Amino acid sequence: MANKQSKKPIQRPAPVAQAKASASKPEVTKGSYSLHVKLALLLGIFSIIVYANTLKNGYVLDDSSVITENTIVLKGASAIPEILSTPYRRGFFVTSNDLYRPLSLVMMSIEYSIFGLNPMPSHLINVLIFAGCVILLFLFLDKLFERKKTAVAFITALLFAAHPIHTEVVANIKSGDELLCFFFVFLSLNIFIKYIQTGKMMQLLLGCFCFLLSFLSKETVVTFLAVIPMIFFFYRNENKKRSTYITAGIVIMTAIALAMRVSVLSAYDANGISDIDFADNGLALKTLALSSRLATAVLILGYYIKLLFIPYPLVCDYAYNTIPFTTFANPLVLLSLAFYVFLAVFSIKRLLNNNKDPYAFAILFFLITISLFSNIPFLIGATMGERFMFFGSVGFCLVIALLLEKWVGNVADTGLAVIKNPKVLAVVIPLCLAYSAIAINRNTDWFSNYTLYGTDVKNSPNSSKLNYFYGLELEKVVASEEKDPEKQKQIRLEGIKYLRKAVAIDPDFANAQSDLGNAFFCLNQYDSAEVHEAWSLKVFPTSNMAANNLANVYYFTKKYRESINLSYKAIALKPNYINAYGNLGRCYLSIGKLDSAIYILNQGIQIDPTYNFCYEILAYTYKAAGKSDSVRKYETLAQRGRPGFKVN
Repeated sequence: MANKQSKKPIQRPAPVAQAKASASKPEVTKGSYSLHVKLALLLGIFSIIVYANTLKNGYVLDDSSVITENTIVLKGASAIPEILSTPYRRGFFVTSNDLYRPLSLVMMSIEYSIFGLNPMPSHLINVLIFAGCVILLFLFLDKLFERKKTAVAFITALLFAAHPIHTEVVANIKSGDELLCFFFVFLSLNIFIKYIQTGKMMQLLLGCFCFLLSFLSKETVVTFLAVIPMIFFFYRNENKKRSTYITAGIVIMTAIALAMRVSVLSAYDANGISDIDFADNGLALKTLALSSRLATAVLILGYYIKLLFIPYPLVCDYAYNTIPFTTFANPLVLLSLAFYVFLAVFSIKRLLNNNKDPYAFAILFFLITISLFSNIPFLIGATMGERFMFFGSVGFCLVIALLLEKWVGNVADTGLAVIKNPKVLAVVIPLCLAYSAIAINRNTDWFSNYTLYGTDVKNSPNSSKLNYFYGLELEKVVASEEKDPEKQKQIRLEGIKYLRKAVAIDPDFANAQSDLGNAFFCLNQYDSAEVHEAWSLKVFPTSNMAANNLANVYYFTKKYRESINLSYKAIALKPNYINAYGNLGRCYLSIGKLDSAIYILNQGIQIDPTYNFCYEILAYTYKAAGKSDSVRKYETLAQRGRPGFKVN
């Protein structure tokens, strides 16, 4: 009996050790690899389908600042060295408080070299990068949870791809900087997880390089100085030494990126700190009490939560007075504050109880990435923006996916058992269809400035900037393209209505005042034009545009001396401001100072030989001087820009 018992098989330790090893580092079979590739491709295809209709859209919103009116980008790929060594906005305008985001400008300069001013390829590239972002998000989450929650990773990426709050980032070509930032940081995360598993130094270096590329795309990635240590010291903490190397690596990359930024901006005196423009961020109002600023900022954080659950209506700009100032007596402010405090306490408590808790990761990821745009520790250049949720929405989508998994019970496999559950399908399919439908419809709003501003001003009628944008679009584009004089007048009157509302909301909105004055000028209502141009110049004394516009008004009201003085002021503010030279020339012609007219007009031609107005005024000036040969010469030159031009 004893012998029989001694011969009884016993448990051997090796399989247990092997089981533990496989639990911490699951073996990837050919079949499982094939499944993950298929899931990734499916997500990529779905992302492209959702944003395919952006390919017919044009250049919209601030695309002009990085492409169509950016003098550096329009040099093409040959300008890449210049892009790498100049501030972000330098090709569009000069400011003492600039940024350094060269990577997206490099991409756009290459696009211009290949395709010219054709928005379709740029939209296509944005869509493809977004699809890459979705795929990298899925792969990262799948690796983060050690391929035990593949269905959760897939649902998260699917919801992220469908969520309409991302339409601004994908449909606006300029937001290639945000896309590249997301793409490269999630690429670095995937590489870092591989490094944790293998310890290969080349993977560490490659991951750090991708992190640097993310930083050179947009500064948003700075929040990952907190996210990445959280990942590798809590969720993937197999090797503390390697986690330390990763953390040290991203700190070094951040230091390099900041050193590059400071070096470039300092070389152009563009590293200063300037006041936030109230027209962009209403919280910058100097007379606003601190308690009211904080209460309004907390309320805005609540609006982000609302948009994550109900992404409608969406607007491209949330400037003053889209969200009115409030106080802590507002119940919605208290509700928002309580919700965020709950999220912070809940996530930290769960993290302390279980350093691999997925809910804690999702919520902390959301809180960390949104903190940069909260307007609480410091003000940013906008009151609110849907693009600011591009990273934070990952946490939201992950929480939804985890709740769905919990609803049907945890299914520990690498397949799609959770997704195939009827209850999950009953939620995921309608939700993705609804989100996708809203996103696809929203993409059509981004077709042009006219469609975007026209739609958004109806959804946000109290926004000074949206009223301004739409009124300006009617005045500068729609009215200019209309050939029928009566219809053109009606369009201008419609534009004036919106411009009036813009200045009614914000009387010190200098650009709106100036463009309203210009609208009245086009209708020959010079008294009204003078009032608004003078107001604009009072609010913004260094505006060369307002100075020149008021100079034009004075010319047509025969106040030539005042016009001349303002034209010189416009030139002093912007020496190459060609419009001011033309106005100066015709003023000197009107008061009989022909030599001065000829001199200043020739200066204008040297600045911009294509500015036809200077040739026309020179022709009239030489007629007044009785020099018929010169009249014919400048008539001919003027006819290159205006066929049929003749001096009367």
